[in-house]
Amino acid sequence: MNIALQAHQLPAPSPRRLLRAYAEEIRCEALRMLRNPGLAVPVLLMPVALYALIALVVAGEAPAEDPTVGVFLFAAFSVMATSMPGLFGIGASLAMEREMGLLRLKRAQPAPAGAWLVAKIACGLGFGVLAYVPVLVVALLAGRLDLDASRIVALSLVLVASAIPFCAMGLMIGTLFRGSAAPGYANLVYLPGCYLSGMFFPLPGSLHWQVPVWPQFHVIQLAMHAAGVGTFQFEPLAMAIASAIGFTMLFSAVAIWRLARKG
Repeated sequence: MNIALQAHQLPAPSPRRLLRAYAEEIRCEALRMLRNPGLAVPVLLMPVALYALIALVVAGEAPAEDPTVGVFLFAAFSVMATSMPGLFGIGASLAMEREMGLLRLKRAQPAPAGAWLVAKIACGLGFGVLAYVPVLVVALLAGRLDLDASRIVALSLVLVASAIPFCAMGLMIGTLFRGSAAPGYANLVYLPGCYLSGMFFPLPGSLHWQVPVWPQFHVIQLAMHAAGVGTFQFEPLAMAIASAIGFTMLFSAVAIWRLARKG
């Protein structure tokens, strides 16, 4: 009784201690991702390599003749760069931690209840920035991003923020599937969306009906509005924002429901 009363009367941790706890959790999560070359190398290097191949070699002179094509290709591969760390990094690691019972262990530790979740989202966004910067540098050096500085800043902010729905998707996949299966299911929902959303190339009219089903379409539309490229704007800005927020809320709700049900 006395022990329980003393524990109940322990003072709340100071904001400084809470901040240190979150920072330590983020540091450990970042180290975990960096020490997994099977995840870090493809996630950080594949988008810039594909962008250099497609936008600089395969596309030929098309981006030079029509600068809006260059901006669209840059936005497409930048969405790939910013979204992959959150989706695959969070999904696979969360699924493994659930399978090994690490979430129950973390709940028993004297740490803020949501520190592990904040760390995963922060690392998903942070690694998204690390993957995006090389794509931006290549585009600027190659002269394939014909925008003024204010547009580039606005576009960059939108592209980084576009990782949030995919972080939520990663949380959902990590809570629904086992550790060994989570990467496969992530690919199953991510890769078709990259192509069926029209993110890399125009789709025939017969497929336009299904385009809004994919989050990639809405984040690309946000990018086109931020860049001021009217040629590739197929959705009003308000609708694109509402759709991105809606997908984020849907994925997060499923993840929260699953965590509350199974842990």
